Amino acid sequence: MSGEEALKRAALRSEAAQWFNLERSGDMTLDDEHRFHDWLDQSDAHRDAYRLVERAWTIAGTIAQEPEMLTAPEQEAAEENRRSPHWRRYLALAASLLLVLTVSWTAYQDGMPGGTTQDQRFRTGAGQTTTVTLPEGSVVTLDAETEMRLHETPRERRVDLVGGRAFFRVAADPSRPFIVSAGGKSVRAIGTAFEVSFEHGNMVVTLAEGKVRVEETGSGSGSGTDMVPGGQLVIGADHNWTLRRVDVAKETSWTEGRLIFMNDPLSEAVAEMNRYSPRKLVFKDGQIPQKEVVGVFEAGDIEGFVKAMELNGIARRVSATDEEILLSGGE
Repeated sequence: MSGEEALKRAALRSEAAQWFNLERSGDMTLDDEHRFHDWLDQSDAHRDAYRLVERAWTIAGTIAQEPEMLTAPEQEAAEENRRSPHWRRYLALAASLLLVLTVSWTAYQDGMPGGTTQDQRFRTGAGQTTTVTLPEGSVVTLDAETEMRLHETPRERRVDLVGGRAFFRVAADPSRPFIVSAGGKSVRAIGTAFEVSFEHGNMVVTLAEGKVRVEETGSGSGSGTDMVPGGQLVIGADHNWTLRRVDVAKETSWTEGRLIFMNDPLSEAVAEMNRYSPRKLVFKDGQIPQKEVVGVFEAGDIEGFVKAMELNGIARRVSATDEEILLSGGE
């Protein structure tokens, strides 16, 4: 499956999860119900996605009632996996439903000549990622510990990325540009796919498809940078702009629940792994070895990452608690 197909499937699954959550909440209005049935009638893929969500929820509830499935010896668990290879996938999907519920959502509408204004806010916590479909059709995947605000008017669609990282697949609408603002910079697009991160005063824009323009917000000078697919623009807190070519699949692998490291500094790899786990990796005396990491890991697989470091002599485990794993250099 291509990255684009995976993103489309994830977006459809997220939509199904949101409808499922709304239906179960008891807050579904008559208008919501009509829109829900219209959504189901769009295609077999929509109906299949919704049935998968229902199935995942049922299986998750069943497994929760059967603790022996969680405490079986490793050999028995492996045998169970061979007999029923899909149950883990359903469990992961069920978990994603809970993540959708953690997204803060506030919205209001007020009358305007020629249309409405709509504001929404989205937020994820530690170890949580989710995909949401905006009212105008754009799909956004929010990384862990991310907050963004949407302000939509008849003239533009504007997102303020307060902090964190998000991947945007923008629905084409030439009459209303899609603008992402962060740290006094803006990324303008019409119909394209790109990632924006904003952390510690540093902004990074990675373009997967189409074309975007990055500018200083409100500069009025018309100066800025046009980007093409495969480009990554890094704007540091020191206001230096650096444009380079990158492997987009690697840079955006987090949207598929994977983290790819290709000779990345260990300090950066540790920070990425910690982003997706409540159990943190901590180095003794704060001294992270000046080494590089190569590998592919599931987001949140702290134990697998530690074992890989130990096997390669990069670091070793000193002690562990439910909150953290203390490490030291491998020498």
